[in-house]
Amino acid sequence: MKSIFKYLYKDKVFIIALVFAILSMFFIAPSADYLGYINYKVLIIMFTLMIAVAGFYETHFFDFVATKLVIHFRSIKWIGLVIILTTFFLAMLLTNDAVLLTLVPFTIFITKHTKTEKYAVLIIILQTIAANMGSALTPMGDPQNIYLYAYYNIPFQTFILVMLPVTIMGFILVSSTALLKIPNISCELNIVAPNVNWKRLFLYTLILVNALLSVLRIVPEFYTLGVTLLLASLYGRHLFKRVDYTLLLTFLSFFIFTGNLGQMDFIKDSIENLLNSRTSVFFTGLITSQFISNVPAAVLLSTFTRQEFWKPLLQGVNIGAMGTIIGSLASLITFKYILREYPNETKNYLIAYTILSIIFITVISVVVLFVTG
Repeated sequence: MKSIFKYLYKDKVFIIALVFAILSMFFIAPSADYLGYINYKVLIIMFTLMIAVAGFYETHFFDFVATKLVIHFRSIKWIGLVIILTTFFLAMLLTNDAVLLTLVPFTIFITKHTKTEKYAVLIIILQTIAANMGSALTPMGDPQNIYLYAYYNIPFQTFILVMLPVTIMGFILVSSTALLKIPNISCELNIVAPNVNWKRLFLYTLILVNALLSVLRIVPEFYTLGVTLLLASLYGRHLFKRVDYTLLLTFLSFFIFTGNLGQMDFIKDSIENLLNSRTSVFFTGLITSQFISNVPAAVLLSTFTRQEFWKPLLQGVNIGAMGTIIGSLASLITFKYILREYPNETKNYLIAYTILSIIFITVISVVVLFVTG
């Protein structure tokens, strides 16, 4: 029991969400109505994706892809660019945090191996932004995307089209920054691609496709859950230990909290009056993400954002992944690597990340709000 509490306590966002959920129960008494607050489809899709991605991770597939892509280059500029763009595109399908968990250590290994560690921090910063902007394109790229996609019942193609300007601008900005800031210094790269367990990879691909079919609304979510539980129980029971249960419980807590807030008319009316235009919804989503992260910001604000304003909310919380390091949970992952591997570079990392984020947020926001209309 003590180990369970220790595990849960590690995630401060969960603790905050749980506290708010409990406090809200004093105003709205627990009842059967609570069951209506919960978006089961979001929890099922996230659970299935976590199982699939954990499987991909242990097969060394990410390392294999990254190694194959960079092995022929002899300059840190092009190696860095390829790593950044690999992060960008993989995040669209396999969630930003999972890709960063694999490719940030890969970057650290490559820069140590080629004696170009002084460029590691810059590459990792651009990787972090690339993961957040690449994952913004698809419903399955981010937890907040999965949630908003299901909450507003957004058509898949419409979702892609709405987020395309954000992702295209993100691609242009990270690519051009990498080309400008990473020097064209020759280096020797003698590494071998890791072995991949192709049979296991096929199994985990089936689980991933199963999740995508539910995202595309081709199969019901409870069918997806059943297939996932069956395949994982038979061939990958250990993967259940790799699921981020605190994230699922965080969503559950926020569902209860926001559901109860929605029952308090004086709070609901006040916040809805603030979120009465495209611009106000966009900037509220962007700014709120800087303080509580974009996942809880999406859950909280969606409760008070009308159906007609789902687009600026979606764009705002995704662009809000940049800025402070708590803007996105994925950004915290890379920061932990910096603290562990480059403790003397922490200040430089935060300054550079913040400056680049402000520039990128400004440019992308102008394009989204004023150019695309």
